[in-house]
Amino acid sequence: MKKNVIKIAAVVCLVVAVAVAAVACGSKSKYLFGKETISLSAQIDILSSLSNGSADIGVMDSVMAGYYMNNGSYKDSMKALPFNLSEEEYGIGAKKGNDALISKINEGLIALQKNGELKKIGDKFGLYGENLVGNDTTNPVGNATDSSWNKVVASGKLNIGYTVFAPIAYKDTDGNFTGFDIELAKKIAEYLNATYNVNLKCEFIEIDWSTKEALLENGSIDLVWNGMTITKERKEGMSMSIPYLANKQAIIILKKDENSYDLTSLEAFKSSAKNKIIAVEEGSAAEELMIVKK
Repeated sequence: MKKNVIKIAAVVCLVVAVAVAAVACGSKSKYLFGKETISLSAQIDILSSLSNGSADIGVMDSVMAGYYMNNGSYKDSMKALPFNLSEEEYGIGAKKGNDALISKINEGLIALQKNGELKKIGDKFGLYGENLVGNDTTNPVGNATDSSWNKVVASGKLNIGYTVFAPIAYKDTDGNFTGFDIELAKKIAEYLNATYNVNLKCEFIEIDWSTKEALLENGSIDLVWNGMTITKERKEGMSMSIPYLANKQAIIILKKDENSYDLTSLEAFKSSAKNKIIAVEEGSAAEELMIVKK
């Protein structure tokens, strides 16, 4: 009897081991290209990983790539390829159901588009006509009556979650905290203060991008305002503003490695990059694009 129990136990262990192995094999990630994708905590870390050799290729927002490929310490060593992986739009997100707050943000975006302030801020940070969306003149949640706007007014501040992401949110050479979204948020707060006779101030809170949804849910921040791509999933999980900036997913390589790739087309590049390590930001549109869901 004891021998039979041992045999049965051995069979059970074998079945469990096979099942675990099958799950492990089934969960192996498939990538758009490259042999591995590493997810980092911020977009700026993508460029650092190329510099230190822990990654071969970066995939990141073209808005940020355009800035760093023309400014700062990376412009001489890196380049953005002449093709992009996707086109998208940025929006501002609040906790799901906080439509009244998003209604006021939409109102501000529409007003700044009409009076030329959106373009003026864009020009200041090198974001020109092809980047600015601002075509919406209607407010999809204009009739919202939930309490989210009143709560923000009562608190006297807009808690805005951001990550370091030039030219969206960063410190300039003089150490001043600035950026397109930072200045835009301040301008919209000014508009809302003047229009509704309130006294809102923007409180900018640096966050880990992968925790943005949780921080909205628990009330640590009121808004994610940081070059956030509008996706179907985010529209379902957040109250989302109208779009205000256009973006693409850009591919960044080291200039010294340029001859290692076939740059005649995007597909040719993907094939030549099949053994490379790709760096993306955790929780980003690039990560979602690179890690193909089965």
